[in-house]
Amino acid sequence: MSWRRIGIIVVVLLAVGLLWFTFRLKSNSSDTVCQDIVVQIYGNDDYKFVNPNDILYTLNINGLYPKGKHVKAVKLDKIRQMVEKMTYVKQVKCYFTKSNSLHIEVTQRQPMFRVINTESYFVDTERVMVSDAIPFSGYLPVASGAITKSFAQSELFDLVTYIESNKFLSNLIQQIYVPVDQEIELVPSVGGFTIKLGKIAKKNGEYDFEKKLKRLEALYESGALDRLGWNVYSTLDLRFDKQIVGKKANVYSAVN
Repeated sequence: MSWRRIGIIVVVLLAVGLLWFTFRLKSNSSDTVCQDIVVQIYGNDDYKFVNPNDILYTLNINGLYPKGKHVKAVKLDKIRQMVEKMTYVKQVKCYFTKSNSLHIEVTQRQPMFRVINTESYFVDTERVMVSDAIPFSGYLPVASGAITKSFAQSELFDLVTYIESNKFLSNLIQQIYVPVDQEIELVPSVGGFTIKLGKIAKKNGEYDFEKKLKRLEALYESGALDRLGWNVYSTLDLRFDKQIVGKKANVYSAVN
C-alpha cells in the first residue's frame, strides 16, 4: 500500500472521527438541558395557599428559571431556598429525573386557626404564624380579641388543638374570644348564649380547660338544654369547680 493511499485513509478516518465527536457533543449537550419543570403541591386539599404558577413566577423574577439551561448550571439549592422563603411553604424538594425534567415538590403549611384583631394571621400546625394576605374561604376556627402572638402560639394553640381533636367540641365551638383579662369566652354554633371558659391554667401538668369542656359536653349530652330551652340562658359559666352556672336575666342558677 502506497503512502499516499495510507494518508488518504488517515484523513478520512480523522474526518469521520471529528464528525462523530461533534455529533456526540451536540447530542450530550441537548440531553443535559432541563427539558421541563414539574411542580407538585402537597398538603390539605381544603387549603390552596400555593399553586405551581406562584412557584414558577418566583423562580423567573429571581433569575432561577431552569428550563432550557444546562442541568449542571441549574442551582438546585438556590431554587429550594428561594421557594422555601415563600410565605405558605413549609418544605421543598428539588431533583432531576432521567428525562432531565426538574421536579419541585412543595409541602405547604397547614393552618390550625385564624386570629383576627388589629393584625390578622394564621397559626399553622407547627405554631408558626403566617400572614393571611391570600383570600381564604375555607373553614377554620377563629380567635379574636386581645391576643398576643406569644399567647396565640402557646396556650391558645393548645386550647384550639384540644377542641379540634374532639368531634363534638369542634362542631360546637364556632369562635374563641379573648378579652383583655384573658377570661376566655366561647361562641357556640347552637344556643343563644356565650360560654365562659375563664383563664387558661395548668394543674398537675394538665390544662384545667379539659375538665371544664368535659362538663360542657356532658351537659349537652344530658339533654338538659333541650328541656330548659336553648335560649333561656345568656351565659353558661364553666369557671366554677364541678358545676356549670347559667345566667338568665341577671339571675344565676346551677344548670347541673
